[in-house]
Amino acid sequence: MPEDYSELFKYQVIICFDGLDFLRFGRLQREYERLRREDEIQRAIIIGFHYEDVDKRREEFHPQGTRSHKTVQVVGKELLPFIDKTFPTYKVGNARILMGDSLAGSIALLTALTYPTIFSQVAMLSPHSDETVIDKFNKCIQYSELSIWHAIGLEEEDFALPTTGERANFLTPNRDLATVIKDKGLTYHYLEFEGGHNWKSWKPLLSDILKYYLSDELITQESNEV
Repeated sequence: MPEDYSELFKYQVIICFDGLDFLRFGRLQREYERLRREDEIQRAIIIGFHYEDVDKRREEFHPQGTRSHKTVQVVGKELLPFIDKTFPTYKVGNARILMGDSLAGSIALLTALTYPTIFSQVAMLSPHSDETVIDKFNKCIQYSELSIWHAIGLEEEDFALPTTGERANFLTPNRDLATVIKDKGLTYHYLEFEGGHNWKSWKPLLSDILKYYLSDELITQESNEV
């Protein structure tokens, strides 16, 4: 919970897939608290959605995973209602941020494409992208609701996956995804950074994500859409 948490205030919500990694390796909570003390961002609650093990992570987060559709449903139909019932939150899509790295970035985007009015803000660090992701994007009718922050490393054109050791190219598919998103004309921030597929490269970007989505005071008309 935020250091200055109080039920007298309402909060925006950040849901992090690979949640423990964001907190442990990315030090996301620490960066949030620093920016809050410096009055650079608005109030938010960080929720971690973590995986049980590497194999289940692939099943639950990969676009073609056997349980990825269930992950999307759980977040939209079970986790979010629990969060809104438990904490004083803004109950609108533009007060919710889905965040993820690699496969977690993929499931964050797929969740937003499934529920674009409920989760309208997505931050992806080096997401896995394939034809399933592109097809889902092209089939999303309300894509204009989305605001997407997207980053990929220049060293991700040929690297060893940390989970399997297999060689992979994430840079080219992410550039293809960026082209699709740009063609849609929605709110989009795309960054190619000097670095690879690791938290050493991603951690410095978290401050930019927080400021990108939380710098301005939220102006919204709340509704009960879930």
